[in-house]
Amino acid sequence: MPAVTQLTPNFLGGVSKQNDDKKLEGQITECINGYPDPTFGLLKRPGMKHVNDLKKSNGDVFTKAELADAIWFYIDRASAGSYIGAIKGTNIYIWTADTGTFCTVTNTGTSYLTGTNQNDYHFRSIQDTTIITNKTVNTAMQAAGTFVANSVATLKLLTLVETFEYTVTIQNIEAQVSAQNNTTFDDMLLYDAADVDTNHHLIDKIKSVIEAQHSASNAAFAGRWYLEGYNNSIVIKRSTGTNAVVTDYSAVTGTPVAFDIDARGDLNNTAIEVFEDDVTEVSKLPLESFGGHNVRILNSDSEEDDYHVKFVAYDTTLNRGRGYWKETVARDASPGLDNTTMPHELTNTGATTFTFGPITYKARLAGDDVTSPIPSFIGSPINSTFFYSNRFGVLSKDNVILGVANDSYNFFVKSALTQIASDPIDLNVSSVRPVLLSEVLPSPQGLILFSERQQFQLYATDASTLTPTSAVIRALANYEMATDIAPIDVGTTSAFVSRVPGYSKLFTMALRDVEQSPIVVDISKAVLEWIPATVDDITTSPPNSVVMLIDKDTSYLYLYRYYNNGEKDLFQAWTKWKLPGTIQAAKIINDNVVVVQQYEDEYSIGSIVLDEIPTGSSVSDLTNFEGNACLDMATRPVSPAGGVSAVVYEEALDRTKIYLPYRPLTNTRGAMLLNVPKAEVNNTSAELDADAGYWAEVEGFIEPGTGYYYFEIQGDFTGYADGMLVGYNYDLEVTLPKFYYRRDANTTDYTATLTIARVNFSLGRTGAVVFKSKATGSNEWVAVKNVVEASYYTGDSNPIKEEKTFTVPIHQRNTNFELKVTSNLPYPVSLVSMMWEGNYSPRFYKRA
Repeated sequence: MPAVTQLTPNFLGGVSKQNDDKKLEGQITECINGYPDPTFGLLKRPGMKHVNDLKKSNGDVFTKAELADAIWFYIDRASAGSYIGAIKGTNIYIWTADTGTFCTVTNTGTSYLTGTNQNDYHFRSIQDTTIITNKTVNTAMQAAGTFVANSVATLKLLTLVETFEYTVTIQNIEAQVSAQNNTTFDDMLLYDAADVDTNHHLIDKIKSVIEAQHSASNAAFAGRWYLEGYNNSIVIKRSTGTNAVVTDYSAVTGTPVAFDIDARGDLNNTAIEVFEDDVTEVSKLPLESFGGHNVRILNSDSEEDDYHVKFVAYDTTLNRGRGYWKETVARDASPGLDNTTMPHELTNTGATTFTFGPITYKARLAGDDVTSPIPSFIGSPINSTFFYSNRFGVLSKDNVILGVANDSYNFFVKSALTQIASDPIDLNVSSVRPVLLSEVLPSPQGLILFSERQQFQLYATDASTLTPTSAVIRALANYEMATDIAPIDVGTTSAFVSRVPGYSKLFTMALRDVEQSPIVVDISKAVLEWIPATVDDITTSPPNSVVMLIDKDTSYLYLYRYYNNGEKDLFQAWTKWKLPGTIQAAKIINDNVVVVQQYEDEYSIGSIVLDEIPTGSSVSDLTNFEGNACLDMATRPVSPAGGVSAVVYEEALDRTKIYLPYRPLTNTRGAMLLNVPKAEVNNTSAELDADAGYWAEVEGFIEPGTGYYYFEIQGDFTGYADGMLVGYNYDLEVTLPKFYYRRDANTTDYTATLTIARVNFSLGRTGAVVFKSKATGSNEWVAVKNVVEASYYTGDSNPIKEEKTFTVPIHQRNTNFELKVTSNLPYPVSLVSMMWEGNYSPRFYKRA
C-alpha cells in the first residue's frame, strides 16, 4: 500500500452536483458565501454594507405590512445616479440607491397602476425616463371622430359668362340665376344685405329659396343653414336648431344635418360644380374656405389611394379666407391612441424628484384605418417596450411594432400618399406554434425576440437601416424560457432562465451570422436540480464576469462566475450567497450588488462591492468607512438623536451602548469590529486609539422609552468609537467532495482502497478558519483541530496573513467522512489549493 499525495490546484470549479468520482478538479459539493476569483482563489464573499432603511417622506420607517407584495424595480443611470423603486397599490415610491434618500413622486397616473404582482409590470429605463407598462391593461384608440356625411357642400364657380344660367338644386328645389354683363364673381358669391336683386346673384338666390321653404314649413329644409361666400366658392352648411339662414360666418351650432345638392351651368355644365365630402382630384378644391374644412381625395375607385386634406387659413384670427390644403386624418377616423391605456412614463426631474403619468403619444396626422393602419397591439395588452434602431417599439401577443424613426411615441404614418423609410414597422412572427412575445435584447446581428417556447430575430435584409420594406423576422431557436424573468445581456452573449418541475436552468445564447443558428449552452448543467424553481429575477455584471439569480422572499442569491481569456472560459463556477434578511429585489449596479431586504419589521438597502477584494483592513471616519470588512449590514455607530453620542458608556453597569441605524435581528448576535480611525492612518507619530482587528460579539436591544436600537457589550469602548464598525458575521461554508486517487485529469480510481492521513490547505489572504468533518451517515459536523505553523502579525492590525498553510489530520478511509472549510469571523478567507496525503492500494489489480 504505497503512500501517495495529490494536489487540487484550485477551488475554482464551483459547485457540482455530479457524483464525487465524476467531479472535475476544483469542483466542490457545496459553497455558501464563496466568491471565485482567478487571482486570489475561492474567497469569502465581500460583506454587505448597510446603506439605509427605507423611509417615508417624514422620516418614518416603512413597516413590513406597508410594502408587503410591492413590485420592485431599479433605475440605473450610471454616473447620473441610480434609484430603487416600488409600486404598492396605486403609489410609487423611489429612493436613491447610494444613500437611500426618499424621493418625491408626483403621480398623475394612479388609474393605470392596477397590477397586483411583479409579473404584471414591465420596466424600461432610458436615460432619465423609465417606461412602466401594465401588462394587464388592454390598449385602445381614442373615440372616432364624429362625422355626418353630406352636411357641408361647396359650390365652386369656374366661369362667369353673360346670359349663362346657373342652377343650384337643394333638396330638389332649384335656385337659378342668370349672369349679366356687369355681374362679377363677388356679386354671385358674396352676400350683400343691401342688394335685393336675387335674380342675378347666386348666394342671394340660395338664401331666398331656403327662407321661402322655411316659410312654407318644408321639413326638408328644417334647421339652421349657413352660407359662406368666398372669392370663387360658396360653402353651405346645415345643422339642427331654429329655422334660419346665417350669412355672417358664424360658428356652427347644433348637430350637422345631411342635405342633397346639385349644380349646373352653361351648355356643358362646366361653369359651376359642387361637392360635399369628396373630390376626385385635388385640383377641384377651392382656393378659399373655412379653417378645418375636411375633404377626401378619391383619386381612383380603390380605397388604398384615398387621402384626406383639411383647409388651413392664413388668417388664424378669422380662421377662413385664403390658405392652403394640408393632408390630414379622415373625418371619421380615431385621432390617435388612448394615452391612458398605453405605457406610462416615470421621469426623473431632479436629484430626488420624479413625475409619473401618461405619455403624450403622437396623434394620427393623416389617413384612415386603411391608409394609416391601427397598430396591431390595439385591443390587447403590451408585454414589453424597447428602443431599437432609433425607434420606440412594443411587443404585443405575437406582434412586434416599432414606431416612426426618430419620432418617439409615434405609431402612425406621416402620409397616406406614399410609404417612406421612417414609417412604422408592424410585423408578426408567423410561427406554427402559439407565441406570446415577452422581451427583447439588441445584438449586432439584429433584435432578439423571446417567447416562452421560441426565440426569433428581427433584422434588416439589406444589412442597413431598418425600414418597413427591409425588416424581416426569422426563427432562431426553440428553447423554453421563464417569461417572468427577463433575459439579460452577458457581455457578448445573452442569458435566460428556463424552469422545469422542481428546479431551474440557465442558458446562454450566442448569435453567429444572420443565416446561422445560434450557439445555446446550458451553463447550469453541472448543478442540475440545485437552482430552485422559485428564482424570479436575474442580474449580471459583464466586467466582473458574473451572472446572479435572485430568489426573492428567501435569503439566497445564486452566483455564476467565469473567466474568459479571449479564447475560452478558463473556469466556470457556481456558488450560493446567503444574506441576513429576506430578499425583495437585487441588481448589480456599477459593480455593486444593491439589495433590498426585509428583516424584522423593516426594509433596508444593502450594498455588496464585487470588485473590492476583502483585505481585512478598513478605516473609518465620523460617518462612514472604507474597505470591505466581512460583516453583513456593516455600519458605523449612529447618533440616535441630537445630543446623544453614537457610543455611550454606562459606568454603573460597566457596559457600552453602540447605537444603530436599524433594528437588531432577533436571536442573532451582532459583531463589533475595531479598525483604524481614518484620521490616524498616516499619522506615524500618534498612538492609535483602536486595537485594529479586535472584534467581539454583541447583543442587540431596543431601548425602553425611546425605541432607539443599539448593540451592547461589557466594558468601556468609547475610546475606540472613531474606529468602530458593527454588523453581523456570516458563514463561509465550502463542502469538499470525497477524495479519490486520480490517475490523470479524467480518470478517478473509485474502486481502490484509499486512506486519507492528512489534508494540507494553502490559503492566501486569510484570517481564522475552522475545519469540520462529518462521519458518513451522521448529521453532526465536528470541528477538527488543525495544525498551523507558528507565525506572527503586526500589532494593532488585523490578524491576517498573506499566505498560510493548515494541516488537517484525518486518518480515515476516504468514504467514511466528509470535510468542509468554514469561517464565521469578520476576516477574509482565500482558499488557494489543497493537497491530501494518504495510502493507496489498487487491490493487486492492474489498472489498464
